[in-house]
Amino acid sequence: MDDVFASSRVAAPGSWRRRAGVWLAFAAILGLAPWGFPSDTALTLMTQMGTAAILALSFNLLLGSTGLLSFCHATYAGIGAYAGVWCMNRIGAQGLPVSMALVPFAGAFAGGVAGATLGYVTTRRAGMTFAMITLGVAELVWVMAAMLPEWFGGERGIPTDRTLGAAWFGATFATQREVYGLVAVWLFFCTALMYGVTRTPLGFLSRAVRDNAVRVAFLGQSPAAVRYRMQIIAAAFAGVAGALGALNFELVSADTFSLERSGVVLVFTVLGGTAYFAGPMLGAIVGVFATVVLATLTRAWQLYLGLGFLAVVVFAPGGIAGLIAAHVRAWRAGMVRVLWKSYSAVCIGLTMFVGGLIVIVEMIYGARLASDAGLAVTQDQSAHSGIGAWGAAVALAIAGLAILMLAGRRLRREAANAGLTAGDRR
Repeated sequence: MDDVFASSRVAAPGSWRRRAGVWLAFAAILGLAPWGFPSDTALTLMTQMGTAAILALSFNLLLGSTGLLSFCHATYAGIGAYAGVWCMNRIGAQGLPVSMALVPFAGAFAGGVAGATLGYVTTRRAGMTFAMITLGVAELVWVMAAMLPEWFGGERGIPTDRTLGAAWFGATFATQREVYGLVAVWLFFCTALMYGVTRTPLGFLSRAVRDNAVRVAFLGQSPAAVRYRMQIIAAAFAGVAGALGALNFELVSADTFSLERSGVVLVFTVLGGTAYFAGPMLGAIVGVFATVVLATLTRAWQLYLGLGFLAVVVFAPGGIAGLIAAHVRAWRAGMVRVLWKSYSAVCIGLTMFVGGLIVIVEMIYGARLASDAGLAVTQDQSAHSGIGAWGAAVALAIAGLAILMLAGRRLRREAANAGLTAGDRR
């Protein structure tokens, strides 16, 4: 319960300088990224990462900060996306002197109203009851969107044109670089606002409700009211992400309400680490990159993404951010000289295991596709996928797994002796 009163503590003098340095570095990365990756493909990918990061950060206000597992978070993003498209079409049809850069405000308003409406019902309970209620809400909204094609556009969706608004500092968003710039600006300010929310009394209360709602109620605060307020805030930021996504793709359809979208947000958030504020952002970046890039390399990309998610949940509950924090603590503690051998062994074992597993998956997937297509296996294909290749791949994976397990135990033992344990770094 100490987190409830953490807002009254005075931060160390050097902490403000460190935080300012982090925010300046974040702004510099967002500003310099288009110069390092100038192609339209890279800019499109980074734009999707930005919108996914806002959505994942808003979802973590519920999951990480308040302990609410929501299956309808994509619903609020979808409502924000439709609000954004309707506003863009109205601006274009009537020639209003309004910049498209302001459209995310409409998404935030629509998402907040939806969060206030639906959250009034869903946040009365927590835990599994809350999760099941949100699951029903997501299904209900998805079905309603499919039943009302005159409102939601059906399977074809509702198209728009982001270039019809007034110029915003000379930008009409006709190029992908300008769209990325808009998303980067919104990402920076939304991230700052959400971080500010976590440092307010409401943010500390939400973590107290997550840890022990009964004691919060005993102190005179209503856990349901705290959950309700956080739901509204999270839904508003989700609406911003949805509106930015609609502006980027210039199209929105009923698929934005699908359970798959909410599942993807959950995967990204857990992958990055719910115990760290920047964790969901890292998870969104890695998740979008893996989703887009792996889809161009292999048809089994969903399998790899699922295996990676399972590996993080089982072996690294702190997510990517937790792994980074552990390595940073090891570096600051001067334990690199002690742990480097175990680190090297873990990296070698992990490389061998992943390499063997990839070969096995690709051979199984290739054989399955050839069988479904009714293709005859040639001698050349047999040479590559014969007993020797299968045996080598299996042996490589088993050897890598053995090295990984032994080296991992040694690394954990040495890290525990050094006192390098994972902690909450919100």
